[in-house]
Amino acid sequence: MSYRNAIWDFDGTLYDTYPVMLEALLTVYARHQVPVQAEALYRLIKQQSIKVALRQLAQTTGVGFETLDRQYHELEQQTQLTPQPYVGAAAILAKVSQRGQNFLLTHRDQAAQTYLAQQGLSQYFTEIVTSQQAFARKPAPDSLLYLCQKYDLKPTETVMIGDRALDVEAGINAGVQSVYFDVDHLPIAVQPTVTIHQLSELLPLFE
Repeated sequence: MSYRNAIWDFDGTLYDTYPVMLEALLTVYARHQVPVQAEALYRLIKQQSIKVALRQLAQTTGVGFETLDRQYHELEQQTQLTPQPYVGAAAILAKVSQRGQNFLLTHRDQAAQTYLAQQGLSQYFTEIVTSQQAFARKPAPDSLLYLCQKYDLKPTETVMIGDRALDVEAGINAGVQSVYFDVDHLPIAVQPTVTIHQLSELLPLFE
């Protein structure tokens, strides 16, 4: 098994952004006086999504989802200032660049580019797909298919790498390979091509 191209998720895969994301979400819950356990909320946003958590909060409080979503994103942007990449991120990005190409898919705007630049990692990416391009969200394969078609990426040599089931599903839906970065040891129902627990485990896959 040997790959050339990596399509990366950002949050929870390349960068350890979830602690700040969780704290912002907990603050929104507290603001609306809804008690919630941090561990349970973390599992919910990892196994499903922050939008699912906010929709549940909207149903509980009667506050509009759009209002809650705006409150969350304002808090997260104010506090997510210098997120750090996971150990081994720079090494595997450099390794992939030697053989093929790195791409990034993120629901964020240009903030992801800023975070990468802070650590000198933006140089490794051929293209970064952000929310500004308005592709359907994963697990829809639209953004992956766009990259595969634009750069003539072979499905057998291209892998989607992410920390949630929807990343794996997006890879499967696009017909490429998939890696589940199981940093929290959380089971998922879908079957990835490969499961890893630290980024260094990817190095042999790009030999």
